[in-house]
Amino acid sequence: MYLTFEEYRKMGGKLSEIQFARAEMNARMLIDKLTRGQLQKLEADDPVWIKVKYLVLELIERGYMGNLNGEDVTSESNDGRSKSYASRDGKAEDLIRMYLPSLAGGGITTVPVARV
Repeated sequence: MYLTFEEYRKMGGKLSEIQFARAEMNARMLIDKLTRGQLQKLEADDPVWIKVKYLVLELIERGYMGNLNGEDVTSESNDGRSKSYASRDGKAEDLIRMYLPSLAGGGITTVPVARV
C-alpha cells in the first residue's frame, strides 16, 4: 500500500475507507505499470515515497481513477436517456510522469546485450 487510509484522511481525503481501498489499489496498479515495478526496488526511507503518497492522493482526489461505481457520468438528462461521460484518457499517466519522471519517463531504455 502506497498510502494508508489514515494518511489519506490527514491529507484531506474524503472517501470512505472501502472506496479509498479500491481507488488506492487502482492507483497503485497503474503506478506500478508505468514505472515497470521500479518502486519495489527503493529503500523505505527514499524521498521518492513522499512524492508517491501525494501522487496517489492526487490521482484519487482528481477522479483520475474513475468513479468507483463503474460509470464516469458528467451529466444526465432528467428523463435518464441522455448521458455524457468524462474522458480521463491519459490524464492519470501524465500526472504519474510529472511526479515520477525518472521512473515513469518515456524515451529510450538501454539494456545490456549478451554476446554469443
